[in-house]
This record gives sequence, structure tokens and C-alpha cells, in this order.
Amino acid sequence: MCIQDMFALQMPPADCMKSWDAEHGMARSRPWRTLRYAYLLLMVLAFSLEISTIFVSTQVSTQLATSTWSPSTRLLGNLSLVDFLVRDFELEYTIVRGHFLTGLLSFTIAQALRVRYALRKYRSLGISGMCCLLTAASGMVCYQNYHTVSYGGFLQLMMRNADLSLRFLCENLHKRPMSVITLVCLFMTVLFALQGWFAPEFVDSRYAISEEE
Repeated sequence: MCIQDMFALQMPPADCMKSWDAEHGMARSRPWRTLRYAYLLLMVLAFSLEISTIFVSTQVSTQLATSTWSPSTRLLGNLSLVDFLVRDFELEYTIVRGHFLTGLLSFTIAQALRVRYALRKYRSLGISGMCCLLTAASGMVCYQNYHTVSYGGFLQLMMRNADLSLRFLCENLHKRPMSVITLVCLFMTVLFALQGWFAPEFVDSRYAISEEE
């Protein structure tokens, strides 16, 4: 279902919308085309982040279940559970917390764009639905920052996660080839996302309009 929803706005427009789209020049509208691409990229980002969250949390749970990391064999002293995780699993801790919330935000904002596009014929309702979902997204960040238990807020958490992740990959460049592949893929992701964002194809091929028209 999630994979299908990623490409929901790339499908041909519904018959009931074709006359409205033609009247408003949707085939050559850069803002609407950008909105559709932004929705797709946000859905891809949300899926990727939530998958990494599941993977890392499962991996840490397995490590904690071993005798090496068992609370009965590891003296915690006065440390809280969060302090323990930050001390011994800081990278994993920031990944799970940061990626989970960022994935939720990406998904929520993507749905806000989808609502705006689906109700483009009804401008007021479309903006209302979009703002409703954006309110939910901003509310999550507000609540996260108010009840933060480490790093001081969402932005600081993500900055710390980026620092730890980059350090982890760089330290393993000469040991494991997958670190090199990961960095190369990350670079290509950012490069081509920027290239596609600032220089997208101008004519929407779904409307079968030639560029010469």
C-alpha cells in the first residue's frame, strides 16, 4: 500500500478533473508539477527512514538481549535508561529517535501536499485540509522540543545524528566497502534530487501535450 501511494500523484488525472486541468494549464504548471514531485520524494524519504528505524531498533534489541549487554552483568549505577543508551548506543539512539520522527513528519507533509493536489479544484477546501495536516506536523515538533530528554530539541538531535553517522561511515571507509557505497549513494541522492528540483521537465507528459505547442 505504501509503495503504491508513493506514485499516486504520478497517475493520469481523473476524467472529472481533465477539463479543469486544461483550463488552468496544468500541463505547463511548474508549481503543481513541483508539488507532485515533492510528494513522491517525501514518501520515499518517509519509507526509507521508517525502515532504518525498524532495522536499527531490532539490532539494538538483539544486542541488549545478549549476555554482554544484559543489565545483570553491566553496572549502570545511577544512570537512567536514556543515559545508558546515550552512553553505549548513542548512534543507534539518535537514529531511532530522529529517523522515526522525521519519517512521520515526511509522511504527514506528503499527505498535506496530496490533499492540496486532490482538492485543487476546490481551493479553500484544499488549503484547509493541507493546513490541518501541517498543523499536526508542526505540533509533533513542538511537543518533541518541549518534552525533549536529550540534546535540547529536534534540530539538535538531527545534527548530532548526522555528525555520528558521518563519523561512523568515515571511520569504516578502509575497513568495509559498504561504507563507501553508502556515502556514494547518499551523495547521488542529494545531487540528483537538487538537479531534478531546480531543473524539472517543464511539460507534463500525462496530458500528451508536445513541448512545441
